[in-house]
Amino acid sequence: MKDIAIYGAGGLGREVKTIIDAINLKKKTYNFIGYFDDDRGKNGVIGDLNDLNKWSSPLHLIIGIGAPAIKFKLVSQITSPYVSFPILIHPTVIIGNLSKVTIGQGTVLAAGSILTTDIHIGNHVLINLNTTIGHDVSIGRFTSVMPGVNIAGNIKIGELVLVGAGASLINAIVIGKSAIVGAGAVVLREVKEETTVVGVPANQKW
Repeated sequence: MKDIAIYGAGGLGREVKTIIDAINLKKKTYNFIGYFDDDRGKNGVIGDLNDLNKWSSPLHLIIGIGAPAIKFKLVSQITSPYVSFPILIHPTVIIGNLSKVTIGQGTVLAAGSILTTDIHIGNHVLINLNTTIGHDVSIGRFTSVMPGVNIAGNIKIGELVLVGAGASLINAIVIGKSAIVGAGAVVLREVKEETTVVGVPANQKW
């Protein structure tokens, strides 16, 4: 089995651990060795970033942090040549056309999510519980999509975007880099870079 660890021992990190457990129940794949975290006092933490960068044997690592900018900064600081980033897909995820869905390294697909066809997902993306992704969707690296999001077809989501729980994104729109879509929002039109939209229909707040 392959050694695997999670960076981030908070709630999301513990949820990622349940995906590893589910994968192992189906087929023994990973040997979970623990969490890395800046707070070494948390349960199950075996070290911090300095310890990770001194790692001297092959290690799969998943970033168990939801904030896109923090994910990006953390990955840029990982220097150990022994660390690699697997793709984690919960066994209950449905992918309609596997040959036409590309998924980047370090990406996590949580339980109950459904992907159709002609979809590109970048590196270190989180697709959380029960999210649906329609045809011809592109999701940029380090983006986090929270539980219960509905993404319709022909949508481009930029890098470092945060999509809040229960949001709905309607066909043929663009979500700009580093934008935030509030929980429960219904997005009907383009969201500009580095802006926050909330409400039904979604309007710019910041």
